[in-house]
Amino acid sequence: MIIRVLDQNYFVQQTIPSEEGLVQYVCTNVSVDDGRLYKIVRIPVREVSAELIRYLAGLYKEGMFHELVQYGNEKEHFHVVMDCGPAKGRTLYERLQKDVIPLAERLSMGEHLLEYLIISSVPDWFAEMSMDSDHIVFTDALECAFDFNLEFLEDFEDADNRRMQMLLRDVIYELFAKELDKEKLPEIKDFLEKITQGEYPERMSLYQEYRKIAQKLAGVNESSLEPKSFLWRLWDGIKSIASHAEKYIGLIAYAVAIIYLIWSIWHMMQPTQQRDIYPAVGDEKILSGSRSGDEAVNEPVTDDVSKENTLS
Repeated sequence: MIIRVLDQNYFVQQTIPSEEGLVQYVCTNVSVDDGRLYKIVRIPVREVSAELIRYLAGLYKEGMFHELVQYGNEKEHFHVVMDCGPAKGRTLYERLQKDVIPLAERLSMGEHLLEYLIISSVPDWFAEMSMDSDHIVFTDALECAFDFNLEFLEDFEDADNRRMQMLLRDVIYELFAKELDKEKLPEIKDFLEKITQGEYPERMSLYQEYRKIAQKLAGVNESSLEPKSFLWRLWDGIKSIASHAEKYIGLIAYAVAIIYLIWSIWHMMQPTQQRDIYPAVGDEKILSGSRSGDEAVNEPVTDDVSKENTLS
């Protein structure tokens, strides 16, 4: 299927139906082989409001929002053509699901997203409707673009910058969910809380704050943000204790030596207590050692001596 808008022909690669909004078409430009994808929304002419035409005309006249490529009538239909970036790009959601993206690269992706919002002067409505990881596209070179969601284009007047920032906050959280879920990257967490509190009235102030954080975190060793196993943490604890104890080993050894020396001297100064000694001779025990010479020692009288005394 070919859709012609003014002097350009677009080949439809995919039709995105809608029950409530407008039908959208994913296309390539066959008039100019530029390797980019385009999103076209087709509205019956009788349903197009004058306000919508004036809104698009104002954006087109300003010339700042280059992603608005064309708009106009063709065969009783009003068409709006949007540039959705390089055909080789992939959505942020797809990349986060399938790729292991280093922290430094994700920091750059967030920065490029904010730059894109500013440099391309994406209007609030277009930014709000497309601020989702399914509609944010990145190339391998981190070129950012929106796969614009035009389903409710006729509701452009309902755009809300505050609501857009809240959706942006959700996207940034998704970028760093792995770390934030583990209570890492407090700088990003504080940044998201400030967005929630409405502390960035303009995109530029929001971008400048994020850029400072990204530069600060650029040198962070990502492995230091990973939780360690119990054994690894135990070993780290032992090493930490050892490193501190090493300073005091000499002092402890010196203190132990002093205590031992004091104890030895004290022990030597104690009076010696003489003990009685009872050497054994056969079955008899003879008391000796501690008694004075004036004391008599009674010894048992043998049977032979008793007999001699009796005969006498």
